[in-house]
Parts: sequence; C-alpha cells; structure tokens
Amino acid sequence: MKKIKVLVVDDSAFMRKALREILESDPQIEVVDTARNGKEALDKVAQLKPDVVTLDINMPVMDGKEALKLIMETNPLPVVIVSSLTTDEAPITMELLDLGAFDYVPKPSGTISLDIHKVAEEIVAKVKEAYRARHRISSRKPSPRALKTSFQPTKRGLAEYIVAIGISTGGPATLIDILQDCEVDEETAYLVVQHMPPQFTPSLAKRLSEYTPIDFFHASHGQAVLGGHGYLAPGGWHMKVTPDKKIKLFKDDSYIYYPSVDVLFDSVAEVYCPNAVGVLLTGIGRDGAEGLLKMKQRGCITIAESEETAVVYGMPAAAKEIGAAMEILPAYRIASAIKRHIRRIKERSGGRV
Repeated sequence: MKKIKVLVVDDSAFMRKALREILESDPQIEVVDTARNGKEALDKVAQLKPDVVTLDINMPVMDGKEALKLIMETNPLPVVIVSSLTTDEAPITMELLDLGAFDYVPKPSGTISLDIHKVAEEIVAKVKEAYRARHRISSRKPSPRALKTSFQPTKRGLAEYIVAIGISTGGPATLIDILQDCEVDEETAYLVVQHMPPQFTPSLAKRLSEYTPIDFFHASHGQAVLGGHGYLAPGGWHMKVTPDKKIKLFKDDSYIYYPSVDVLFDSVAEVYCPNAVGVLLTGIGRDGAEGLLKMKQRGCITIAESEETAVVYGMPAAAKEIGAAMEILPAYRIASAIKRHIRRIKERSGGRV
C-alpha cells in the first residue's frame, strides 16, 4: 500500500523530531524529510513532491505565510498548519486558511510544545484528511479579495428572514467566497457556525466584515438579530436564536462540536421557518445534517455543497444521504441560489424585494 508522504516544516529541532515520531506511528504515513524554514520547505517540496506538508508559522529566513503563498502558486498541495494559538498568531492563521491551507492543529503549549503528544491523534487524522482532499486542493484557485470600502447603516430592525450556514474543514476561504457575492438587505440576517477554536473566531468575524458586503458580529449572548447583519458563533459556545429573535450562547456536552451546526439549524427551524435558507458546506463528520433536515421539514429552503467543490465531503454528504438538501450545488453557485431563494421567500410573505 502506498504511504502518504509528508514534509514536516518547523524551526524547532524538538518539534520536527516529535512530529516525525507522531506521524510515523501510523503505518500509512512516511515523513520523507523535514525543513527548518519556509525557504528550505519550498526547495524540498519541489524536490521530493510530498503529498502533504505540515507547516509552522513563525520561522526565520521565510515564515509560514510567505511559504504557503509560494507553495500554492508553484506546487499546490495540502498544507496543515501546526502552530501555537497565541493572540498574535490567530489572525495570521486565518489568513493562511484563506490562502488555501487545508486545516490547522494548535500546539497545546506554545511554539515548542513538550506536550505535543496531546494532539497526536488530531495531527494524524488531519494529515490523512488532507491527503484524501489533495486533488481538490491542487485544483482550487483562491478567489480575488477586495476590502470593503463602505459599510451599511447600522440602524436596523429585527431580522424577518435568515440565512443559516454551517461549515467546518475548508471553511474560511469557502465562506468568504460565497458571502462576498451575497446581498445585504435590511430584513435579512446571516447566522454562521464554523467549527473553530475560541482564539480564531474573532479574527474570522473581522475578516468576514472586511471582505464581504455584510457587517459581521462575533456574536454575544442576548444580542438582537438585526436585518442587514451577520453573526458568527464564538468558538467553544453553541449558538441558537430564541423566539424573541435574540442570540443565545450556551454549553452542552452532549454535542461533539463547539459550536454545533445542528443547534443553530434546529433553532432556526423553530423560530424562522419557512422564512429561512439553510446551507451546509464543507466539513468532516455529520454535524448539521439532522438540523438541515429539520429546516426542510419545517418548510425552509435547504442547500448542501456538492462533492465537486467541497474540500472535505463529509457534512454535505451526510445531508444528501438523509435527504436533507433540496439543492446540491457547487460553492460557486450557492450565493446566487441564496439570493434567488430569499427574493422568492420575500415575495411569498410580503417582504421588501
């Protein structure tokens, strides 16, 4: 059986050795070499042609951000970020995900994590998922990004219509690609759950505000759901919408993911259907499939991303399997579908079109 060839990139000799041991503990993985910085990584990617790269961010000579840009331009392949989650590094990691990094694994205790074994299982799993997605990674071209130059007025009433989106692995870039082509109107709000640690979600909310026409909040408990705005669930908290159209954040150990897409979709089904659109995008596992089915059963429009564009065809596949998705579309057709369905829902219910 062909082994997955991995290049490990980290400026710490300890981390390079530890990551090699973790990865090669799996019989399906072979670490073909290591690199101490981004420049070495570029040379070894061209020479060795690995299947997957694990990449640190802060390194001398050439950092992870510059290395990733050049890898994706010259030899696009799956890159898993393995780095610390400091306040400074979280925004940079968000940029790397937007540039095409497959996923990230946080080092448990900083740049040189003596306890890296705590995330050994996650590292191996994400390298394997990255390998399975390698053909989609190599063919994907990042969409052009433009900073928003003007912001919408902030005085809005409570949202009458909802677009609810759930997403996981491969999410930030896909999310921005879709939302940058969506419309803002004073009656519709966007509610988003992205599987992501708490250190990252403030940076993602900021990027969504900067690169899409929608003004996004990093959602807070008790916040009113206003038309014309977006609300991103904070990492580590479940987010639902209450009957009085406010955000409720809470903990519940019965769910695998924090935040859970199913929690959001279930609440939208209860409060907003049929005046809502549910969208389930790329990601590992089954989170969101049952919630999307509930939205469909309550009369909402439901959409799942197709295998053609999903970086990881897990969550959308689960929705398709149980018949939860009314439409199965590639990512590049989802924004136009959202706009079309919101207009039809408004026409039906007497809203402003």
